[in-house]
This record gives sequence, structure tokens and C-alpha cells, in this order.
Amino acid sequence: MVPPPSNPAPLRPAADCSKSDLPLEPASAMDGVRLDASTDATQTSLLLKNTGLLSVVVIPDESWTTRLMVARHGNPTDPASVAALAAVIGSGSLSAVSALPTGFPASQAVIVPPGWAVCALSDDVREPASVRYLRDKASSAEYFVVKGLADQLVSRTRTSGATLLECAKSTLQLLKERPDLGDIQLYAEVLGAESDCRASYKALLSNDERAAQRTSTTVLNLLERTPQLLETTRLFAALARG
Repeated sequence: MVPPPSNPAPLRPAADCSKSDLPLEPASAMDGVRLDASTDATQTSLLLKNTGLLSVVVIPDESWTTRLMVARHGNPTDPASVAALAAVIGSGSLSAVSALPTGFPASQAVIVPPGWAVCALSDDVREPASVRYLRDKASSAEYFVVKGLADQLVSRTRTSGATLLECAKSTLQLLKERPDLGDIQLYAEVLGAESDCRASYKALLSNDERAAQRTSTTVLNLLERTPQLLETTRLFAALARG
């Protein structure tokens, strides 16, 4: 007697993006942005890795069937990168993103600089994970500035967090006040001798003017080679389905 076929186990939504190894078409709806995408067998996970040139902001889909979480296995772990992202997040730059829906809670948005990733999850196997994303000028500029500074400061002192936050805020404020500035002029003024950012990292360097000037020159030289800043865009959609 042939036994009856067993019923297949019911599909369960993904708990994280650790099994998101099925590649999808990259999300790249605008210049400077490329999000390498992958999902799992249930399509309830969507891992997005920023392999583009500029930062993006990612938010859940319009119907809120998807939630966002940290993609720990897809993110940098070096102290300078971690400290730089913390400063950008703490600066309040999300409040300046006018392309976010009216009344949208900033706590539900994730800033994803180049090299970073985010995990999106649907809790319903009938709904593939889906997000919306945009290219963001402010967080791009902030991350370039504070990552350059973090590379110089984090290994020298454990108390650089407040300085990086001050420099992220200074970058954001100058972008608001002088949106006409070119990239290098923006960076030069943020790091310049009269800026709050310069005063903060100079104090961190024991008020050594020569050390502060060397830091400024080194970071500016790095920033001259960063990608061109581009304006913030409207939202685009990315879906965990091929």
C-alpha cells in the first residue's frame, strides 16, 4: 500500500535577511544610486545593499506591510564607519527630507550610505517585501564629511562622537543656509578655521592648531575625490519579486 503524500510544511515569513541569497534586479532608478537586491524563497525578505555613489533613505511601502531592520551581516563594522553613520543619524537630517510623505515618522526611515545595507521584512507570505527609497543629498554630504573626519580621529581618541555629531549638524545647517554652494566650497567652509566643526575637532586635538590644520587638509583632499553631490529625488519603489 502506497502511503498518502504528506502535506508540505506551510511557508513562514522570514525572520531576518540572513537567507536572502536569491538575486533580484538592482534598484537604480536615478543617477548615483544602485541598491543590490536579494530575497529568500518566500519573498518576504528584501536585502538592499548600497553599492552606489550616494546615500539613500529607505522607508516602508505605502500599505505598511513591510518593516525595516538592521542588516547586521551586510554592514561595515569598522569603528570609523559606525561612528560616521551614528553622527549622520543623530544630526536630524531626516527632518529636512521634504520628499517623505506628510506626517511620516522619521523613526521609520533608514539612512543607507554607500557600503551599507538594510533589511526589509513582510510578515505575510502573501505580500512580498516592498520598500520605497530616494537619493538624499544632505545625508550624502554629511556622511562624506564625518567619515573623512572619523578616519582621522576615531583611532586617536574614544571621545570623537560629539565632534562628529557637531560636524554632521554643521554640514546640514550650511546646506540649508547656502544651497548654492559647490561641493568643495561646502566642505571647505564646514572644516574651515571659523566653523563650529573646526573648533570641535581642534579641541579634541588638545587645541593644537597644526594638528587641526593637518586634519583639515587631509580630509579636504579626501573629499575632493568623493562623488558629486546630487539633489534629493522623489520616492521610488523596490519589490522582492523578480
